[in-house]
Amino acid sequence: MAKIGDTVRFLNDVGGGIIVRIDGRTAYVRDPEDGFETPIPLTECIVIPSAQPTPETTVKAPAASHCSPSTLTQTISPDLPDRPLTAVLLFEPHDIRRLSQTAFDLYLVNDSNFNILYSVSSRSSEIGGWTLVSAGEANGNVQVFLDTFEQIDVNSLANICVQIIAYRADMEFELQPPFATEIHMDLTRLAKLHCFTKTDYSSTPVLTIPLVTAGKVNKPMKLKEMVNEYLSTRAKDIKTPQKLKQEKKARKDEPEVVDLHIHELLDTTAGLSAAYMLATQMREFDRKMEQAAKYPGTKIIFIHGKGEGVLRHAILDRLRRRWPRCEAQDASFREYGFGATQITIHK
Repeated sequence: MAKIGDTVRFLNDVGGGIIVRIDGRTAYVRDPEDGFETPIPLTECIVIPSAQPTPETTVKAPAASHCSPSTLTQTISPDLPDRPLTAVLLFEPHDIRRLSQTAFDLYLVNDSNFNILYSVSSRSSEIGGWTLVSAGEANGNVQVFLDTFEQIDVNSLANICVQIIAYRADMEFELQPPFATEIHMDLTRLAKLHCFTKTDYSSTPVLTIPLVTAGKVNKPMKLKEMVNEYLSTRAKDIKTPQKLKQEKKARKDEPEVVDLHIHELLDTTAGLSAAYMLATQMREFDRKMEQAAKYPGTKIIFIHGKGEGVLRHAILDRLRRRWPRCEAQDASFREYGFGATQITIHK
């Protein structure tokens, strides 16, 4: 029979990993690639023999604390010795029964005796700059609330970067290296009920994203890679004479028109929730606005249709929060009907 710490593969499905805990007849298997846990019956776990346990296949079951993410808990003691840092992110849904529509609270767990300085940033795509989600200081053995994300904002979490500096303020300690990791989120997991489980950090079902386990970073972000990413981003902003000429010509043309009707963005909408379709439309809106924001004085028209005004309201709300200096007004109803908004880009 499989046990905690065994490396297994699935009998009736593709995949496998390391068993990190067992609840009754259900094993929770952590994928070594992305760190996610998958619940699966013990009878469907095939143990992969190993000559010697390695750090990747030896997993210590965490101590049970059963504290809720909605309650901050501090149990730090000056007399306790250093314990290697373990840190995770928790996504707690407001309504577990409506994952495709509900909002999510994001928490950072510091499971160690170290104090930490942390910053959590996100971006919606592989290109473009990062947006700070939260930054601050946390004592040892606490859970920190970071932010709440509505469904229309979930796409901004496609990439998450967490940076941590650990220290002890009450006694001598072994110096810890700075931790930095980038998570490429599979956002479909936020809509899958089986991805949300009760953990030692939460008495309610949550999606757990491991960051640092016993002092080892999951998918570390190297300084060299960060510098290269920054330089490559800066290189894209360098304007060649030809590029400047093309951009100058483009600014003299008529306003760009972007049709946000869902049938213009997707081949089919079969089986898609209203929240998912709205998020897709807002992702296209963000992409176009990021491009247009480089050219102050230009205008861009978004066709969203009249309907119940949900998309228009989301556009105006996003504009107010991310581009507060841009001006929005109804586009010409003679050319676009009553379902279009014109946005003027200001510095």
